[in-house]
Amino acid sequence: MGVQVDQPGGHGDVAEVAELEDLPLEPGVRTRRDDPVALDDDELIGQQPLADDVDEPGAPHRSGHRSSPPVLLSRYSNTAGFTLAITGAPMQPKDLATDRLLTELTVSPDGSRVAVVERRVVAGRERHRLLLVPTTGGPPRVLTAEASAPAFSPSGTSIAYLHKNQVCVRPLDGGPARTVTAFKRGVVEFAWLDETRFAVLAPDDTSPVMRGDVARVVRRLDWREEGHGLRLHPTHVHVVGAEVTRLTGGDWWASCLRVHGDKIGFIADRGDDRDPHPQVHEVTLSGEVTQRTSLTGPVLRFTYTEEGDVVAVAPPVRRPTDWDPETVWHETEPLTAHLDRFAGQAPTTDERLTVVCDDGREYARDLRTGRDLTPRELDPVVHALAEGGGVVCAIASFGGAARPDLYRLDPLKRLMPSGSVWLARHPAPVQREIEIDGVQVFLTAPPGTDLDTARGLPTVLALHGGPAWAWPVAPDSDALLLASAGYLVVRPNIRGSFHRGRAWGDALGANWGGPDADDCHSVVDHLTESGLAGKLACYGNSYGGFLVNWLIGTSDRFAAAISQNGVTNQVSGFAACDLGAVYDVDSGLGDTWTEEGVNHLWKISPLRNVARISTPLLLLQGEQDYRCPPSDAEQMFVALRRLRREVEYILYPDSGHSMTHDARLDRRIDRSERMLHWLNRHLR
Repeated sequence: MGVQVDQPGGHGDVAEVAELEDLPLEPGVRTRRDDPVALDDDELIGQQPLADDVDEPGAPHRSGHRSSPPVLLSRYSNTAGFTLAITGAPMQPKDLATDRLLTELTVSPDGSRVAVVERRVVAGRERHRLLLVPTTGGPPRVLTAEASAPAFSPSGTSIAYLHKNQVCVRPLDGGPARTVTAFKRGVVEFAWLDETRFAVLAPDDTSPVMRGDVARVVRRLDWREEGHGLRLHPTHVHVVGAEVTRLTGGDWWASCLRVHGDKIGFIADRGDDRDPHPQVHEVTLSGEVTQRTSLTGPVLRFTYTEEGDVVAVAPPVRRPTDWDPETVWHETEPLTAHLDRFAGQAPTTDERLTVVCDDGREYARDLRTGRDLTPRELDPVVHALAEGGGVVCAIASFGGAARPDLYRLDPLKRLMPSGSVWLARHPAPVQREIEIDGVQVFLTAPPGTDLDTARGLPTVLALHGGPAWAWPVAPDSDALLLASAGYLVVRPNIRGSFHRGRAWGDALGANWGGPDADDCHSVVDHLTESGLAGKLACYGNSYGGFLVNWLIGTSDRFAAAISQNGVTNQVSGFAACDLGAVYDVDSGLGDTWTEEGVNHLWKISPLRNVARISTPLLLLQGEQDYRCPPSDAEQMFVALRRLRREVEYILYPDSGHSMTHDARLDRRIDRSERMLHWLNRHLR
């Protein structure tokens, strides 16, 4: 049996395949291999049948800018030797139907097993199957075909999970699953109290807040939330055992349920909604609620230590700007402030195991020891962490164009391929990391491209959301699909991105459409002047959609543009966005009750430049997006139609802000097909 090793920038066919045993790590080299077992159905993967279920912003860009020569940082052939592959047909939108994505994991108390949820398509339907994987290696065992939020019992002999919005329990030594809750509106979160009882977050059935069919009464700013929709029923803490006991009540919402002994902790904002300040609270089994933390910043997540201390993720200030980094706190002691980076960037079963973003690498760090658990030279992107019995596991990818698999960390060992199996079916793109005028740029090019000699490639400038976010080294499915279709995808981490510390983030501040747009033009200037880039397009989601709208209103250099869930009118968006009334003020963007605030919101609104737009624009919008709602895109669409400019508006039902990843499969495929059609129409 043979193994193909790709050379930097190159790609070849695999004549033979290797088995799934782990190979030595060789940074800088990508090993591509495939196991027929890993590509087959449930019975083959686990050898188990499926169990039954129970300049001033706005000024036109002036050409002639000369950027400094780029600095080559990395040529990727996908480091670390972790990706399985056979080369096949170029990736197409329809291939999203074969994508496999790991979404959640938890490790057993003794560290011997990890339970992981994998999203995949079965018979045309997306399923979230629950698998049990030995942490020492071995074939996965499929526990059930549909589950979420797995949690081992304290003894590790059973596993609980959500199925059809209720808590189910399955013994691990055999026997059927049983449903242990029957809440009318389902269960939001749960945690084991002991071997027979659970703490449960469930919507209130009795509160009259916003539940009427005739009229919905709104008295709070937080009456809707992206990802959850209208908050019709407050969520509260219950104990489920032989009986169901409700422990909390009131016109507020609890989240992030955690248990330590007989302490039940949760995050809630029980104060004035006009000045949100969520903190950790605890409730006793008798129903007495106390506030557990009084951190200056709002608490986003928390866990308990073995001693019952609170380890929380929160920014350091009461009213955080885009660059007040999320920090991990042990009680009141900041554990990550010295890093000058955002921490707590992935869900974890212990917040002392955290993910830190640094220059596009999202690495795992153990704050108890100060050790990095994922070597940065392997270009890690860690999506989730879990620990049990001293064993740490992760959903992560390593290398350039890589997809997440299941790993054991320290020592690093892949336990189960998942995303790499999908990626393996198609020719690998060429990836390179460069720096242009101080801006980190990831290039993803069509398979087989020689970036040193290629000229005139149709090029898509991909802009990330945030602005306090950053492109990771691993390209997303959009970049992979576009590169497979023959496009050079350019992903810059412009000023305002959170990957290089406070100075880089503060360089943007509230001046949207200023330094960020300048960085975009500097990157494009270099790529066009070098001859690598031909016709240009730009694409972005959320803040990236804002920047697309801004760039085409201040420049005519793009042959096409795609704006998804983007911002167009900051004034109306102040109230239309689920968190605009808080975020816009805290970030210094403006407000709607002072002349200065309104003027600045309008100053950074792409809609004010709409008459200058000549670039064909495709607007993609989630109908249930509460972060950047349809009203924003519709203002741009209506104005451009009245101006007789080329524009299309695509509205996706039942889809939210992150519809690229979590919309229904047929809608994700349709979205990708429309993107490619738009680009082919205008760039080919």
